[in-house]
Amino acid sequence: MNIERKYLVIIGWVMIAVVISLSLIKINAVMPNIKNGDKVGHFIAYFSLMMWFAWLYPRPLVRNLYAVFFIILGGVLEVLQSMTAYRTADIEDFHVNTIGVIAGFIIAAILSNVPFIKQTFKL
Repeated sequence: MNIERKYLVIIGWVMIAVVISLSLIKINAVMPNIKNGDKVGHFIAYFSLMMWFAWLYPRPLVRNLYAVFFIILGGVLEVLQSMTAYRTADIEDFHVNTIGVIAGFIIAAILSNVPFIKQTFKL
């Protein structure tokens, strides 16, 4: 199955919209009582965004710009959360977001040089 690049880009921007929405909406669901469970979610979200966009845009300059964008996005969303009556900002969330971006960046950079992966996921 060969999906056109424009649809993959749209999926990526929908992923960004979902992260923004989930960061700012009021969530009434009962969350499981797992120590630092929300940090796992933060890591997965930003790791996934970075991996997705690093795959879509393998050029180093563009990849670097997306990494900076996602780090800034994580910080801005934490500030915006502090401005709501129903969410709280947490510097640790920002740190975990940033670690997710860095981990996604490093893994994407390493995997982009593996011939099998380079050929398989070539856009």
